[in-house]
Amino acid sequence: MAIKRPKGTNDYFGIESIILDRVMNEFKKSFKLFGFEYIKTPTFEFSSLLKNKYGDDSKLIYEFEDKKKRKLALRYDLTVPLARVVGNNNFTQPAKFYNIGSVFRYDRPQKGRKREFIQADIDIIGDSSLGSDAELISCMSNAFFRLNLNPVFRVNNRSIMEKIFSKLKIPKSKYVQVLRTIDKLDKIGITGIKKELKAFNISDKNLIEIIKIKGNFSEIKDKLDKYNINIDLVEFEELLQKINSIKLNETNIIFDLSLARGLSYYTGNVWEIDSGKGMSIGGGGRYDNLIKDLTGKNLTGVGISVGITRLIELMKFNKGDQKKVYVISIDSDVSDIVKYLRRNGINTSYNLKKKNIKSSINYAYKNNYDFVMLVGSEEIKTKLFTLKNINSGVTEKLKLDKIISKFK
Repeated sequence: MAIKRPKGTNDYFGIESIILDRVMNEFKKSFKLFGFEYIKTPTFEFSSLLKNKYGDDSKLIYEFEDKKKRKLALRYDLTVPLARVVGNNNFTQPAKFYNIGSVFRYDRPQKGRKREFIQADIDIIGDSSLGSDAELISCMSNAFFRLNLNPVFRVNNRSIMEKIFSKLKIPKSKYVQVLRTIDKLDKIGITGIKKELKAFNISDKNLIEIIKIKGNFSEIKDKLDKYNINIDLVEFEELLQKINSIKLNETNIIFDLSLARGLSYYTGNVWEIDSGKGMSIGGGGRYDNLIKDLTGKNLTGVGISVGITRLIELMKFNKGDQKKVYVISIDSDVSDIVKYLRRNGINTSYNLKKKNIKSSINYAYKNNYDFVMLVGSEEIKTKLFTLKNINSGVTEKLKLDKIISKFK
């Protein structure tokens, strides 16, 4: 009888585990390249730390009691646990951290949405400049570039939205409610937005039109002018300048006034990463009050997270830099050949269990190897080895140095 896994979880093996490993490695490489240091936090925390930090989504927190009746919760994201760490310890500032690990949400499982999923997160603590915001976006953009992906970074700024609300005569006491409602645009549409705004006595028609505005910096400015919203957009302008000065690759930035990020701890820039396939794959923003609210320490913070699990489901995997060789012994010891290939950085395995050539090639095919290499007494004598591309069927006779260069 098959033992089922819990709903909303996943097992990774075969090609999916190869994708997962590659994705996490490329994000790690980019994080380290930009000077972020690894931090690991517990998978569960005291529930009091997590509750009331995520607005309406707090209901998705997995809560439980241990054997001594202590109230605990599985972490909802990687940001709040980090805030606890930096609030309780001393670090040279600005401090740059990265973390990759599982987070948990009691959500309705569907495509791209699991109850357990893996996040990759980077944060900068102790610097309030827009340079830190630009550093985060440029770093994440570089990780996507390494994976041959080119998502769109949708950006908004809460202080800009508050300037707009002020011009529209919206009471300051209702700013948070309005922001949370606007953030639901993709879920409930304009009709739903109007209904929720009406519920707390806001019916400004211009607001509905303004939150539809998106585009580059010039387009945003021109469209706001049409509604007589003449406000300073320096936050957008400076962020774009800093990204352009630090980025390592082309980075798609769109300013989107419908983006409000319902998480209640964001205070400045907010962003969401759009896969281009109708799904958000990440987001984040500035949380200058979170650490102080949690621990009393006055530290600014800004962060960005990507859902690795969603990437695996969306990306078209290019195995180009994941070539693997399966060495098949015909009648000889292949230990020296295998060692030589591995020492030159080639992912190599060999037929541990004695099988005929046909069965060995079939095994390599089923286990996603790209090439098989046949080694027998004749090959060792002539120093010419048969290398077969499993997918194309092309076979070549090559010396070891030529085989090595083929994979470099």
